[in-house]
Amino acid sequence: MKAVMDKLINRKFIEAEEQYSNDNLIFYIEEDLTKDELLRKMVERIKENSDAIEEENDFYENILEREKIGSTGVGMGIAIPHARFNGAKRIIVSIVLLKNKINFNSLDGENVKLVIMVGAPKERGKEYLNLVATLVRAFRNREYRENVISSNSSENLIKALKDFK
Repeated sequence: MKAVMDKLINRKFIEAEEQYSNDNLIFYIEEDLTKDELLRKMVERIKENSDAIEEENDFYENILEREKIGSTGVGMGIAIPHARFNGAKRIIVSIVLLKNKINFNSLDGENVKLVIMVGAPKERGKEYLNLVATLVRAFRNREYRENVISSNSSENLIKALKDFK
């Protein structure tokens, strides 16, 4: 049963990556950043490499507001900052792997190395929540998570993300 579930999650994850992201939105950061600097950099990258958001400051402010509600650090070294807002034209995903971990006040107390940002239009709530749930489930797979987190470049990260077994 676990193998069947893993295959289903794998298929959903690969479909989500292809539908909601592109290789320019998946990247590795070597420099030390604060949480807010990282979130800003991710929003800027989305604005520069997609047509998914109208105004980057609107998205950034919505991400910060969501962080105030509660940590998006889901544990296991992963955070999924996310927001639904009126300035989103479609669902968008950016994935960043950090050389140096950042404190996201995760539930398990572990600092974060992998950050998956999700933005969505307000009217796409069900699809947005299903996507966030799929992301969380995919990274519960320890072997996959460790393979992704051990990447040391943008190219290796993209390859590792696509290697979900």
